[in-house]
Amino acid sequence: MLSEENKITTYTFEKVWQMFAESKKEANELREQIKEMSIAADKRSAETDKIIKRLSAEADKRSAETDKILKELSAAADKRSAETDKILKENSAETERMIKENSAETERIIKENSAETNKKIKELTRNIGGVSESNGLAAEQMIYNSLEKDMKFAGIEFHYIEINKHKKIKSLNLEGEFDIVLTNCNTISLIETKHRVRRQDVIKLATEQVDNFRKLFSEYAKYNIILGIGGASFDKDAIKEAKEYGIGVIQIINDKVECWTGGIMIY
Repeated sequence: MLSEENKITTYTFEKVWQMFAESKKEANELREQIKEMSIAADKRSAETDKIIKRLSAEADKRSAETDKILKELSAAADKRSAETDKILKENSAETERMIKENSAETERIIKENSAETNKKIKELTRNIGGVSESNGLAAEQMIYNSLEKDMKFAGIEFHYIEINKHKKIKSLNLEGEFDIVLTNCNTISLIETKHRVRRQDVIKLATEQVDNFRKLFSEYAKYNIILGIGGASFDKDAIKEAKEYGIGVIQIINDKVECWTGGIMIY
């Protein structure tokens, strides 16, 4: 009969052996599961390799087809480019030819139009100059006729009246013409006439023409000179300028000639 200590030892050994047996069983089962998983993994790997090979083969096929298409497109593009270059060269040559023809024709038309335009401009200028000159002469004659009636200007009585008094002195290289000149024993009146009187006409009379008259007609060196300027119309600043220079204003209004000589100066 076993003692209590032996019983415990026997029980413990059996318990350990049972645990060992169970652990071994579980280990075998785990090995089986690992083996099955390995087989499954190998199988999946083989299938994956198969799929990869198939996809790679398809990709190679598509790549070859793509290369073929690209080569065909490139060849077609090169052909179109060559055709385009040919067309451009032909068109360029044709365009240059047309430009040269049109340029020559255009130049001819421009020359013809230019000559015709210049002719018309000259005719127009001549007509305008003629009208202007005619108007100026008409104003001059009307003012001359008015002064000739009583031979007076600025309250001064004159003995002689001349129209377009002209003189040239070669040694002085000087020439001048004065529209209307009134003369008595000690005073000269120089009257400048225009159809339209401008400011510069007034200034020229008061400076250049007075000086030229004294040089050209030295016999009147000791004479007083008074000035007048007349016309059918006056620029606004021309009348103002005449007053500042002490020049009498003679204006044609309708069919009458009116004079303003207040503030007239002796030159």
